[in-house]
Amino acid sequence: MTNNKQILLVEDDLEIANLIGMHLRDLGHHLDTVANGNLGLEKAQGGSYDLIILDIMLPGLDGLEVCKNLRASDSKTPVLMLTSRSEELDKVLGLELGADDYLTKPFSIRELLARVKALLRRGQLQEDRSAAHSAEKVIERGALRIDLEKRKVLLGEKQVELTVKEYDLLVLSAQSTWPRTAGL
Repeated sequence: MTNNKQILLVEDDLEIANLIGMHLRDLGHHLDTVANGNLGLEKAQGGSYDLIILDIMLPGLDGLEVCKNLRASDSKTPVLMLTSRSEELDKVLGLELGADDYLTKPFSIRELLARVKALLRRGQLQEDRSAAHSAEKVIERGALRIDLEKRKVLLGEKQVELTVKEYDLLVLSAQSTWPRTAGL
């Protein structure tokens, strides 16, 4: 994994944003920081980021809404939710809306950096895999049809609704393990 990754931090607590920024820059990453959800969504949709670190409790749009809107247009960029909400329901909701990881405040900076590295590593692996299969736009396995450009899954004529992780696992499995001639 190379350094100099583009990271967007959406955090309204200036002290936390400065602390995270200092450590991520020390690792060689470029960081854009915004302090509210509306700007965060705008930046995320207008930029090309390798990772988005997103607080939940933000002015304007909250982080959950930002994540939900972001996933409607970008399902690949890893999202790390960073929040003081530590209830299981909050974590599950964040992950169900498309977050890739969830870290509660207060947090250890070492743990945050380890999670950032892991998400960037996974993102790089996915990018490498995607490049290897870029010629393949649609995967068909029996009655299953996966449109990679539109990120849609059909079983027969019926569209299948999947979470981001479910979709990614299905594509990974379909690309790497299923014989091309196998039916479902």
